[in-house]
Parts: sequence; C-alpha cells; structure tokens
Amino acid sequence: MIDFYLIRTANGQKVAIVLEELGLAYRVHELKSGDPFKDSPEYRAIHPQGKLPAIVDTEGPDGKPITVFQSLAIGLYLAEKTGRLLPTDPRARTEAYIYAAVTATDLTPNLAVQYFTTLRAKSDVSEATGFVVSEAKRALHAIDLRLGAVPYLAGSEFSLADALTFPLMATSVQRLPDGFRPYANIARWFDLVGQRPGVKRGMAISR
Repeated sequence: MIDFYLIRTANGQKVAIVLEELGLAYRVHELKSGDPFKDSPEYRAIHPQGKLPAIVDTEGPDGKPITVFQSLAIGLYLAEKTGRLLPTDPRARTEAYIYAAVTATDLTPNLAVQYFTTLRAKSDVSEATGFVVSEAKRALHAIDLRLGAVPYLAGSEFSLADALTFPLMATSVQRLPDGFRPYANIARWFDLVGQRPGVKRGMAISR
C-alpha cells in the first residue's frame, strides 16, 4: 500500500496520474495550503522540506517502508518498482528521461515563479516575470518540436514523461499568454493523452 500525501496542484496531479496509470493501491492524504501538519515532526520525517507531494510505500524494495518525495523521484521510483512507464528500448527510455527532466527542471520551476510574480508579488517584478515566461516558452518550444516527430515524448508509447508533463499543460501553462495554443503538436498530444482513463482518474483525484 502507498500513502500519498498531496495538495491540489499540478505536482500532486503528476503523481496521481502515475499511480492510476500503474494501477497501484494507494491512500490519499490531502493537505490544504498552510496546513500546520506540513511542519510537524511527523510529516518532516516524510518530507524534510515540508513540501508536497510525497509517498510512503509500505512495501519498499527490501520489504520495508520507504519514503519518496519530489514528483520526478516519485515517478521514477514507481516506474522502476513496476517495470512500467519506462520504455525497454534504450533510446526511447533515454528520451523519457530527457523530457521528464525538461518538465521537472525547466518548465515546472519557471511556471512556479511566474505564478508568484503575477499573482502574489506585492512589488513590480515584471522583469523577472518576462524572464521566466521566456524560459517556459523555450521549454514548450522544445517539447513541441519533439512532439512534431513522435506521438508521445518517449516515442511511440505513453511514458512517465507524458504523465509528468500533462498536468502542467492542463493547469500552469494556461496562465501564459495563449497557453499552449501556439504549439500545434502539444495541442494534438494533449487531446490524445487526455483521453486515457488513468490520466482522467488521476486528474480527478487531485483536482
């Protein structure tokens, strides 16, 4: 059994989709923004930064519970645990790693800063907003180019990279001018991935 700690954000949706696509049994522990439990010793033992999402797998690699946090790490752990969502072909597997990383290290943090600068900042940070939006668009352009050559980010099959990227396109990217509408290949991929039952269930759980 997997205990899944989440808040209703794109990062929580990423893990929810992975769990649903893999058909794993899990319990949801939903926290709200500002919940003091995040700073409790109990939760800090799960995630030392007090952030979400995180999981506790009661059946870890050695049969003992294991804690995993950070969306990308959770996704990789679960994919490796089940032997699914990562292609067996070495080239396609590498592409899955690459685009999962693009989402985790480029798209996600820039969109997080864009959220702060446009919706929460109390001073003029338009220069910073312009920078992070341009960086997010660079990542979107790269993803769109990739999807112009293949149906999914890893190639011919749905993978962890798609599972981790879809929630950002459904939520955070929509804050950008025109969202992903200027990117025809992303739009085609979004419609395709959005029809998957596991994706629908994962988005519904964490919406």
